[in-house]
Amino acid sequence: MHHRFLFTVLVTLLLSPMPAPAQARGGPPAATDRKLPPKPKPVGAWWHTGEAAPPMQDGHPDLTGVWFGGASGDLSKATLPGQEMVLTPYGKQRYDTVDHATDPNTRCLPPGPARMIMMAHPAMIVQRPDLVTILTESQRTFRLIYTDGRGHPEDVYDYPEWMGSSIGHWERDTLVVDTVSINDRTWLDTSGHEHSDKLKMTERFRLADRNTLEHVVTYDDPVFFVKPFTTRRLLKRQIGDRILDHSCLENEKDLQNLVPTLGDAGR
Repeated sequence: MHHRFLFTVLVTLLLSPMPAPAQARGGPPAATDRKLPPKPKPVGAWWHTGEAAPPMQDGHPDLTGVWFGGASGDLSKATLPGQEMVLTPYGKQRYDTVDHATDPNTRCLPPGPARMIMMAHPAMIVQRPDLVTILTESQRTFRLIYTDGRGHPEDVYDYPEWMGSSIGHWERDTLVVDTVSINDRTWLDTSGHEHSDKLKMTERFRLADRNTLEHVVTYDDPVFFVKPFTTRRLLKRQIGDRILDHSCLENEKDLQNLVPTLGDAGR
């Protein structure tokens, strides 16, 4: 009798339907089955790492990305052959006696269009068909380059800007930018080359390869330079889609300690 009872219980258990797992009943999965949601694949031109051709935008190479080319140093050392910087007597006198304690960057003023991508901070380019923006990590400043066919405002020289007025157009794979009305308080480099309010910059941005941005600039300022001169610098693509926060005057204590440092003594 005892054996028959055990046999009946065993058969009943084997034939009874097993309870459905929590997930099948519509409940949450068991703790051991839970997984983190998959990370989205990185997208966007700034994630490009040279594994494929850079994306195109409106028929032009997309320059969007985070770029870094190092600090400006002495701009005269980056000139192309036959395009050397030649200072006017006034320009030479200003350069020989420049006071590095008055460097606008040291005083946390905007760096100007030339210097903003020649700093010890990366810069992000964001491109769209009608506008290209350059955002620098240094003081979180920005520059606007209009590519929608407009020209400079009629009163452009009445209102100089730290970044100037920039108008761009495409010549095949190269973005050509014309910039005028640049505030003459900016410097062209860390070495102390200054400029007047007559400075005109013509820039050419081109992808030299998938991860290298070529930046060729012609500077034309008859007050400081005998003739226009042209420089060439290369910027390397940085992986990621962020630039960090930077505030130059945050808790700054050193400005009161700066003393005049003239000419070569500050280089």
